[in-house]
Amino acid sequence: MVSQSTSLNDLPDDILTHILSFLPIKEAFRTSILSKRWGPFCYSLPVLHFQSDNIQTNDWIPLRRLIDKVMFSPLAHHVTLKSFHLNCRYIHFHDATAECLPFHDWIEEAKRRFLKELRLSFITHIPLKPTTFFCSKTLIVLKLMDIVISTMLHCSVDLPLLKTLDLSFVTFQDMEDVMKLISGCPILEKLRTLDVKATSGVTLGGYYKPLSKLIKANIHLFEVPLRAVYNVKFLTIWKVDGEMSFKSRNQFILQRLSRV
Repeated sequence: MVSQSTSLNDLPDDILTHILSFLPIKEAFRTSILSKRWGPFCYSLPVLHFQSDNIQTNDWIPLRRLIDKVMFSPLAHHVTLKSFHLNCRYIHFHDATAECLPFHDWIEEAKRRFLKELRLSFITHIPLKPTTFFCSKTLIVLKLMDIVISTMLHCSVDLPLLKTLDLSFVTFQDMEDVMKLISGCPILEKLRTLDVKATSGVTLGGYYKPLSKLIKANIHLFEVPLRAVYNVKFLTIWKVDGEMSFKSRNQFILQRLSRV
């Protein structure tokens, strides 16, 4: 009778890697106790999700080492990265500076592996460089939650393949930076904004090139001008206080815009 561990070892490398990709990264590494053959697969997973909530200094150091170990391993350089998700609520980030933290290095390495989906959550107090995740030739999905973006004054946006953009509790230097970001996504299909703020300037004047591929938008009032999304097929607008103002289709929005 063949044991379960032996039968799993008989599976092809790509099947084993696919199975391990469904596990949290720490659990994936623990599976190496079942077979030494499995260890290298943990460095070449196509989906990476690192999550820690309210971690202390003693927890942050080993987590940082683990992410470094996975992201910069020579075994991973040839692997296309489908998804990189970093949810990292570290209580002492407010005492640090962006230069001494490894977030940008991790994301740049992920981009070198033709990253398709990027999710960043709860990296508070530290302004992140917009060029790190607003310039990618391969990114299709970008979701940012509870982070701060540094100035985009001298930053260009280049996201030619981005189809989904989700901004929740994101702080920019200026609200014009929001439109600069959106304008840099020529084939954007899904847009969501929730409590997007600016530390200075709040004007949203000027001309905005409509997003010709936009299918669905869910935005808070005043965060995105209607002129920028007038040709969307499905639109949900929320009031500033969070109550839904109205839902509509393209024709209804055009009628409203004719009165602006």
